[in-house]
Amino acid sequence: MKTRLVIVMAMVCLAAGVWALPARGDESPADQQKSYYLKCIDKEIDHYSCQVAMTSSRSKNLQAYGETAALKTAFLSRNRDALVQEMMAQKVSMRPQAVQQYLRQRFNQEAAVVTVLNP
Repeated sequence: MKTRLVIVMAMVCLAAGVWALPARGDESPADQQKSYYLKCIDKEIDHYSCQVAMTSSRSKNLQAYGETAALKTAFLSRNRDALVQEMMAQKVSMRPQAVQQYLRQRFNQEAAVVTVLNP
């Protein structure tokens, strides 16, 4: 009796898995890439927004770190869709390190332009 129950449960799990597979295959590679980039950007925004609280620290170094985190959060939030389009156009690898490096480079480019325009 127990073996029948185990077999029936295995069949139900297998049927559920087979039923779920076609739903995952509906996205095109471009849509998968776009959703991956958006997920990475959201993760970076969450990461930096947690560090914004350091602006109220007594340490000048931590305050500067918190201010930079606030700038990065604002930059990523403001340019989220444009960054995704750029990454898709440049075919940035779908690895977390590659996306983080690209976002860091773009922020640094933007910060350099702002620094030059507002000395």
